[in-house]
Amino acid sequence: MKAHAGLETNVLRDLGSFDRILPAWAELWERCVNATPFQRPEWLRAWMACFQPQQPFVIVVWLGSQIVGLAPLLIYRRDGQRVLALMGGAVSDYLDVLVDPSFADEALAMIWGQIKKEGSNWDVIDLTDLPATSALLRRPAPRLPWVIEMHDACPVLSFTTAGKTLSDIVPHRHLRNLRNARNRLARIGNSQIEIASPETLPAFLDAIVKLHSCRWAQDGLPGMFSDPAIRKFHRLVAPQLLEKGILRLYGLRAEGQLIAALYALFEKETAYYYLQGFDFGWRWFSPGTQILGAVIEDALREGKKKIDFLRGRESYKYLWGAFDEPTFRLSTRCATPTHTESTSVAA
Repeated sequence: MKAHAGLETNVLRDLGSFDRILPAWAELWERCVNATPFQRPEWLRAWMACFQPQQPFVIVVWLGSQIVGLAPLLIYRRDGQRVLALMGGAVSDYLDVLVDPSFADEALAMIWGQIKKEGSNWDVIDLTDLPATSALLRRPAPRLPWVIEMHDACPVLSFTTAGKTLSDIVPHRHLRNLRNARNRLARIGNSQIEIASPETLPAFLDAIVKLHSCRWAQDGLPGMFSDPAIRKFHRLVAPQLLEKGILRLYGLRAEGQLIAALYALFEKETAYYYLQGFDFGWRWFSPGTQILGAVIEDALREGKKKIDFLRGRESYKYLWGAFDEPTFRLSTRCATPTHTESTSVAA
């Protein structure tokens, strides 16, 4: 499909085609100010390899050899319907397209045009987990009966002051709890915070799988690592993100063993709290609080502007002073264009 200004689109439907565009995709990601780690080529390439969607549908908008728009889509069946959705489910907290800011209108028009062209292949569009900054929310395709609604929320701790220490941003009561927990652990000695290196990464991954699973088992739940595809995904993507300085896999060690682990992604101006686990037998020492405090201290030292706790409105996230930032769903029930444009917004 061709358009004005020299833009062209093509659709990728297999992993081999995906691999050939990775360098150009990475360059596009860098130009997108609001892009999250979950739109990185490393993340989604690993997702495709591990989850193997039956109908990948990746729309790429080109300007010569440069990618200016990319929509990582797939088609799957749900309740007898063919659903067009964004890739990354099960492991990604934000789903989105990438569009070069210099070609945002043109690239989005090309993406929507290609989606309409393929209209015989899908029945429903259901785009979930969209951040508030998504271009899809500002420019949905015309002449389709769109519904835009809140989908979820991610608690976020923003550093709105010039402070560079925890005492400048964390509520006093929770800061006191953190200090008390650190003092209790210090009294037994031989405890420290560590960050995984390339050599220790496999052991740290083993630890977080075990600790996260054990923590969820306390509530009678399996936890996300019960899925073999998710375990495979993280073992594939983690070394790549560690090499780029994005992955921070923290461990709290006491008496020679890792009693807590936290998987964080440091990207642009944000530190993303992805998941953590701790040994329930050490709960008196609040290991989860201690390790998260270390992550926030590192983020402050490195000039990050916020901690994004991602999905899940667990009460402990708000103790740090976080506030909800909504994510959205963009959907349409019909693949057939109508003659009138209708967009409704639900709270």
